[in-house]
Amino acid sequence: MKQKLGLKILKILIRNSDCRVVKFLQDKEVEAEFKKVRISEVYSTHLLKLLKPIEADKHLDVQGSYMILPDSYLWVETESCTSCRIFSKLPVIVESLSYVKPLGVIVKLIIPGRLYHKRVIEDLRNAGLDVDTLLIKDYEDYELTKRQREVLTTALKSGYFGSRRDAKLRDIASLIEADPSTASRIMRDAIKKVIRKTLEE
Repeated sequence: MKQKLGLKILKILIRNSDCRVVKFLQDKEVEAEFKKVRISEVYSTHLLKLLKPIEADKHLDVQGSYMILPDSYLWVETESCTSCRIFSKLPVIVESLSYVKPLGVIVKLIIPGRLYHKRVIEDLRNAGLDVDTLLIKDYEDYELTKRQREVLTTALKSGYFGSRRDAKLRDIASLIEADPSTASRIMRDAIKKVIRKTLEE
């Protein structure tokens, strides 16, 4: 009989990560946060947001290739670290990654059930990484429905969220062809999802 597995969120701390991007941030004292990471067994790509501009005379000797993009973004492709190589071979999705000085690297994963928690931890430890579980819980889907996206987009475009509030709730309701109480409920549910997803990250 096939066991039904529920998706889980697993958050782990890797104290001794050999990530080249983290080493670069440490060595060059660059303040940045990870926005997205695309992992693979050989090379991984990292998108970072610089928290303060990099000084012009600071030589960015990242082991790999990089691009400084508009709006203080940094794109780095480099050889995959031990954990990324392991994740690329497991049925996991890297949802987010952050570097917390002096603790280490915090990785948030989606895994296809609690059984994979043990395997992830064992594989990382067997590779010599000092890793601890920070959190494991049920995965919640915070994606907006088509209708919720429509209401938020309409409200944003019509100036509902502006400082002068150029549109009122009844205007939004009229534009989406719903009564004000329905528009209000849809908007509240959508905003709640956005806030929860943001705070989860």
